[in-house]
Amino acid sequence: MKQQKLQEIYPTSSIHAFPTVDTDYLSIAVAHGFLWIPQKNLSPTEKKLLQAIAITNPATIPTAGKERPWYAALFSDTSAPADEGAFRLIQIKCHALEKNDLAALHEEMSTILPHTVDLFFLSESYGIIVESFSEDALTTEELEGLFLALDSDFNSYTRLFSGAFHSFEANFTQLLFEEEQLFLYLLEHDTQTKSFDMGTAIIPFFAIHDVTKSYLMRTLFAEWFDAELEQIICTLWQTQGNISSAAKELFMHRNTLQYKVDKFQQRSNTNLKKMDDLFLCYLLVLSCELLAT
Repeated sequence: MKQQKLQEIYPTSSIHAFPTVDTDYLSIAVAHGFLWIPQKNLSPTEKKLLQAIAITNPATIPTAGKERPWYAALFSDTSAPADEGAFRLIQIKCHALEKNDLAALHEEMSTILPHTVDLFFLSESYGIIVESFSEDALTTEELEGLFLALDSDFNSYTRLFSGAFHSFEANFTQLLFEEEQLFLYLLEHDTQTKSFDMGTAIIPFFAIHDVTKSYLMRTLFAEWFDAELEQIICTLWQTQGNISSAAKELFMHRNTLQYKVDKFQQRSNTNLKKMDDLFLCYLLVLSCELLAT
């Protein structure tokens, strides 16, 4: 049965990239993930029918995952295990790997991503990397190159979503849920692209979803902008990202504007020369009054 039809029948269900060990839900494998259907909404007959096509065995999720430092912060609405700093979530989706290959891939990624603070697989094909902020954080393009090399070593094909860096004070359970939805949407609607980020996700996803209801977007707005930066972003958008033209409009020396833009890009891990990233920032500013409420 198609995912869309199942979601129409069970409107309280939700799509995720991994099966659940929560006995309150039934996990149904669909095209790019798993549909979680609340057990309380199912009659005995429905349960029997769905169990024929469901993945209910929790063995696919390592029980050790619950012992990981960030597990509770990502799945149980608890505080992040840190008292300072910013962190991003990198989701990876690959062909199903054998247990030994997963262990080897886990070790390899821990080595080549030195700022990783936690890393675990929730199924044979889906994993999450938690990375702390650093000035030399890899761009999405650099991450893609890294995973191309890993794919060659492990005879696999990995697709990834690089999330934004967020303050340790943020609700990472909600952030993961929304970034996961972005990733799943892109996996379904873009079969060619290997690596995604907020910039590439923003246009297709929020063309059909209400940006003002997004905790993720509200968090980005609060963490990234002040009044001066809002004005800078609007002017850059109007001048199509041209620093010299924007500086004239702002009555600011070009080098001063460039310095402010560079500092913002370093902090947000964006590249305002890329129209996707510039549009993401412009959308945040454009929706600022609604996002701030």
